[in-house]
Amino acid sequence: MPFELTPTKLIYGGEALGHHAGRTVLVPRVLPGERAEVEEVRTAKGVVHARPLRILQAAPERIDPPCPYFGRCGGCHYQHLSPESQSTTKREILLETLRRLGRIDWKGEIPLHAGPAWNYRNQAQFKIGRQTDGGVALGFFEPQSHRVLPIECCLILSPCLNSVLAELRRPEWAQGLADFLEIELFADQRDEEVMLTLRGEAASVEGEQTGRGLLERIPGAVCVALAFSNRFLVLGKPALNYSVGGFNYRVSPGSFFQASRFLRLELVTSVTGEERGELALDLFAGVGLFSLPLARRFNRVVAAEANLTSASDLKANAEANGLANLRAAGETTYDFLRRFAQAEPDLVVMDPPRGGVDAGSLKLLAALRPRKIHYLSCSPPTLARDLNFLVGHAYQLDSIEMFDSFPQTYHIESLAKLTRNHHARP
Repeated sequence: MPFELTPTKLIYGGEALGHHAGRTVLVPRVLPGERAEVEEVRTAKGVVHARPLRILQAAPERIDPPCPYFGRCGGCHYQHLSPESQSTTKREILLETLRRLGRIDWKGEIPLHAGPAWNYRNQAQFKIGRQTDGGVALGFFEPQSHRVLPIECCLILSPCLNSVLAELRRPEWAQGLADFLEIELFADQRDEEVMLTLRGEAASVEGEQTGRGLLERIPGAVCVALAFSNRFLVLGKPALNYSVGGFNYRVSPGSFFQASRFLRLELVTSVTGEERGELALDLFAGVGLFSLPLARRFNRVVAAEANLTSASDLKANAEANGLANLRAAGETTYDFLRRFAQAEPDLVVMDPPRGGVDAGSLKLLAALRPRKIHYLSCSPPTLARDLNFLVGHAYQLDSIEMFDSFPQTYHIESLAKLTRNHHARP
């Protein structure tokens, strides 16, 4: 049964929160203060999840979404808001999340780093769906489902990735791609060369034949990787090369690298800062995006990365850039900290996945007593949780910066810098 709702705020996850008949209601694509007709989809843990039917009274800040897939595709959440309004909203969500989950009432400024709002992604994972006519659908999942919505062009992807997508949608590739579940596209910094990674359980011989065909006939394709049970068969170039701030990075299939192409240098500059000293640690280091510049200003840098492909790239990148003072440790942050004996490093940089830093690693980190911690987070809820722990263990929060690396989506990247209270007991 449809009902009328006027939400009061946007929350992390891209939905608007309101109340109706004494119950909390979450609904996407509606703005605070708008009158909307919505209907219940499901109820979970006492919260009603609804979908919008029509906007009865629009908010002044509402704009027309430029993408024809908005609302049907699960990738974007805020195309009905201007980029400036999106950034303001994300700042409010970050502050509210820190207060509610971390008990951190931040009163200082939050500098914003923002780049172009469109064509910013250099990486995308397209799902491969089977159609009734025998063809395949390349696209993204619909919201809260595993139905593949076919996509002709995605406005947040780089021009090169959209060109490759158009080629992959040609009928001649349907039979070969049907054997896979997903295809990942990753473009280099010039947006000219592309790495394609196919995932699924396709037979090796058939899959390799498809891969070689893609490599030969897709303009811009220089590397095709076939992922089978956590191992890769790599055809063509073994990796893409990136240059950021004068450092060169090798990025192999299966390695992690920043997916937003416009704010990389600002991110590196802010995370590493002007810090100098004897010893710096880089945890969740990836291929060394922050480790390499740190190694120019610290006598020793030790970088820990659990993904062995990324760790291998990290080691190769240190060698290729002539950084003999950078050591790569291919292990989890917890295992690394459990073995690392040198107390009071000058700086620890952390860039964990959305799950944040596990409790065991946080305890070991606090016992190590680093002088400064720079924590780059892609999840405000886990950042709030982890900052609450660190502030409770003799650290003070000095600054917070926000990077709107993924406009049109609810994702928020933020950088928190902390220093250890000098009066804390060792």
